[in-house]
Amino acid sequence: MDDGHRFDPEDEEFYGTHGSIGIPKFDRLLGGGIPRGFTILAIGDAGAGMDLFSKQFSSPVEDPEKTIYISTNEKEDEILQVFQKYGWPSDLGLRPIGHEYNMEILQRDLAASRLRLEGFSVPDIQRLARTRFVESGTKDWLIDMTTSITNLKDYFRVAIDSLDFFFQRYEPSRVLSMVRLMQTHVQKSRGLLLMNLSSGIVDVSTERSLSALADVVFEFDVVRMGSEFETRLTIRRFRNSPENMAVISFRVTGEEGITPETVERIS
Repeated sequence: MDDGHRFDPEDEEFYGTHGSIGIPKFDRLLGGGIPRGFTILAIGDAGAGMDLFSKQFSSPVEDPEKTIYISTNEKEDEILQVFQKYGWPSDLGLRPIGHEYNMEILQRDLAASRLRLEGFSVPDIQRLARTRFVESGTKDWLIDMTTSITNLKDYFRVAIDSLDFFFQRYEPSRVLSMVRLMQTHVQKSRGLLLMNLSSGIVDVSTERSLSALADVVFEFDVVRMGSEFETRLTIRRFRNSPENMAVISFRVTGEEGITPETVERIS
């Protein structure tokens, strides 16, 4: 059904129907990249390459004002070091939510400790609930992130590394609701959204619900092959293009980042 949304013809020509995943060889394997309006879920273990993949996904930076990399475990300078290492554009929007959260919690705890040292009792501290250091602890980081994404205009690109942070702090049903809101906005605006999730963070039912919301599901893992380890990416789901389902072995180089090596199609 037509919702009345109209896209600028110049934007349609510039962005095209597909967006690069940030890895040219991977784009070719997928028949030109990821269709605009798709949401991608990447699931995997620590050390399997998801964090680098999310940065590489952000690297095309078609429009710096509409490209955002959201990190829940790295500071801005740490993220920029990786972009600089590979020569990727660094003029995108960076949002180190995890670092912001830690700083606010630390400041609140330090402020409370200081008041106790100065002789304030617990009731005294509670009466200061309107002070800034207490208010900071009431911030809803899930809504904050969702709003920052749903406010983006057409053809945006966002990577979230990772959803673990939110599932560890909020009810799974709330996180799923926010993901559903973001997915709807991505689809309507022809954006691209990548979300990382560590294996085992959520129960099977919640993981299935997330996978159902996503248009594409990647699974990252590390497999021991004799005395060596092999990093693999399995495409478990690709909406309307089952021919793209495959198991891809990849390596990481200092020049290209993640680079596919062998591909086994899943029939």
